[in-house]
Amino acid sequence: MSLTVSAKSESTFEPIPEGTYAAVCCALIDIGLQYNKQYDNSSRKVVIGWEIPSETWTDKDGNEQPRTIYNQYTASIGQRSILRKDLKAWRGKDFTPEELERFELRNIVGAPCMLSIIHTERNGKTYANIGGILALPKGMPKPQLSGHATVFDLDTDPLEHIDYLPPWIANLVKASETYMDRAAGQVKEEVEAPKPAKLEELPEDEGELPF
Repeated sequence: MSLTVSAKSESTFEPIPEGTYAAVCCALIDIGLQYNKQYDNSSRKVVIGWEIPSETWTDKDGNEQPRTIYNQYTASIGQRSILRKDLKAWRGKDFTPEELERFELRNIVGAPCMLSIIHTERNGKTYANIGGILALPKGMPKPQLSGHATVFDLDTDPLEHIDYLPPWIANLVKASETYMDRAAGQVKEEVEAPKPAKLEELPEDEGELPF
């Protein structure tokens, strides 16, 4: 899919406290066609990630890093889609007819917003989830990305790039029908690729070295 068009937090950390935070979009990841066992259907999904600069953790080198939170969406901006609802609130306006025909989802990468974080309990554990997204208030300083954003398109980017994604997202990608079809096609291409001719198989007039 072209990136035109359940929340997770870092499981090894305490959940981000409930509240409202200034955030910046740091990731847009195409996780392919995902099968839903409950509804017995498949739909294309994306994962969107945000950095929250005011909430940090310390890496192994002693450097402060912003906390991140992710949300998974069906890759659609149809009338009833959650992605459309969140993007509308984030933008502070609805989509034009032209945008509904083709919206460049990559435009959200690096864009600031306000995130509402809520907690949910499941199996005795507390998880931080995104309760809502709003546009950044006028005059409020825009949070900046701490580094490079992560953008991954499963249809066009090298499959090797999946290994650079957070492990739980990489696992989602590799479980997708899209990944399995593309990986199988790549193996087939490698198997069917013509093998280079051996020296003794070259015609006589091609046997000389080119220098």
